[in-house]
Amino acid sequence: MIKEKIPFMEKFGYGAFQGANNLQVQFVNIFILFFFTNVAGLSAAVAGTLMSFGLIWDGINDPLIASYADNHRFRSGERFRPYMIYISFPLAVVTVMLFSSFPIPITLKVIYYAAGYFLFYSMTTMLRLPMYNMVILATDNPSQRLSLNVFASGGATIGSILAGIMLWPIVRSFAGLNPETKDMINPARGFVFGAAVIGLLIITGSLFYYFNSRERVQPSQDEADRYGIWKSLAILWKNYNFRYNTLFSTFYWICNTLTSSVSVYYTQYVLNKPNLTTPVMACLAGGSIMALPFVNKLDTRFGRKKAMITGAGLVALSKIIFIPFSNSIPVVMFHAFIIGLSIPTNIVMFSMTRSEVSDIIEHEYGRRIDGMISNIQGLINKCGSSLTIFVIGITLEAAGFNSELIKQPASVIHMLTLLLGWISLAVAVLFVWSASRITIEKETEKLRALKLSSLPEEKNN
Repeated sequence: MIKEKIPFMEKFGYGAFQGANNLQVQFVNIFILFFFTNVAGLSAAVAGTLMSFGLIWDGINDPLIASYADNHRFRSGERFRPYMIYISFPLAVVTVMLFSSFPIPITLKVIYYAAGYFLFYSMTTMLRLPMYNMVILATDNPSQRLSLNVFASGGATIGSILAGIMLWPIVRSFAGLNPETKDMINPARGFVFGAAVIGLLIITGSLFYYFNSRERVQPSQDEADRYGIWKSLAILWKNYNFRYNTLFSTFYWICNTLTSSVSVYYTQYVLNKPNLTTPVMACLAGGSIMALPFVNKLDTRFGRKKAMITGAGLVALSKIIFIPFSNSIPVVMFHAFIIGLSIPTNIVMFSMTRSEVSDIIEHEYGRRIDGMISNIQGLINKCGSSLTIFVIGITLEAAGFNSELIKQPASVIHMLTLLLGWISLAVAVLFVWSASRITIEKETEKLRALKLSSLPEEKNN
């Protein structure tokens, strides 16, 4: 086990890197559907379908890129760290491209945004390699990994704060506001400049962590043999905790996508308070910050399974509070605050479990496949998010959503309330169930016992 303590600047850098990436994810999750329907002029059904088809490519490239990364070494001998510097710059450009609008025929618009999605998901897949795996390769010390994950969650929370509090006002300020109606004068300009701000933050966070991080965990055995995609997938499928941790993280992202995507529409069309989006996101971020100092204690005192059940249970509780009082602004904000309380716990718990699954697989097969572990889990997570966005788009279209209307039909109002309430609660129940299936603590205890029992033999040799 590596006894070296991770320096503060490296932990801070990991938080900055995660924060920049989460900021980008939140910006896309919160605004892309709204941008497509209200700025680019696509129908809700076309927008939702386009986004889902974009993720089909993501489904194809995830195992391809992960398998390549697991069998590839850079000249420095590193596995994942260099991706930060190679990918951050082009990803920033593609993010701006994705939020650019042009007066071109609808067919060309669909082709343009499909191409943008193709590039966007290719690059986010590559950047996810260091984002998910550097915490695994930085150390194999459980307490240091937990500390790194807490910093990462803290960075992700800061990203959420910036996304929730600052980005909507930034977009609106770049767009310019009508002094009478407070509507955006040029929303296209607002979104493209907002995306440019995001791009600069992605580059800054990536460079900061690149120059402050190290890959310390080396393979325990020779990795000369290449592992193909199907062999790696077979290994992952056999791992019980990989399966249920993937379900847990997927339900988390589905709940997150429902909350972030629907909230923009909900505040504008149900509550008739467009400016309320920022305070709602601020409540979510505030809950995350308040919960962050307790994540470490929750895991060490109560154990992984109970910590995961607690995180998922908070999401279910928020929906139970929201459903009877869905038209109350204080309840909507409190609902966001409760969800915020769950975020650091959920992120840290499935990240820690993923790291321990990597160690267990290395022990069983003598081969690290960290890239496949993180990318396949990330792929399934994103498929869940994609399906969620598709459902939102299709159901709003079916309910009669029209972006040109200031006041939407009652059927749209009902559908938005249903998506943020009962449908989200149903997913949250599955979220809690998946947490109850986790047995990673028993597996890691067995692995540590085996490693300790082998120490005397190593000394004798």
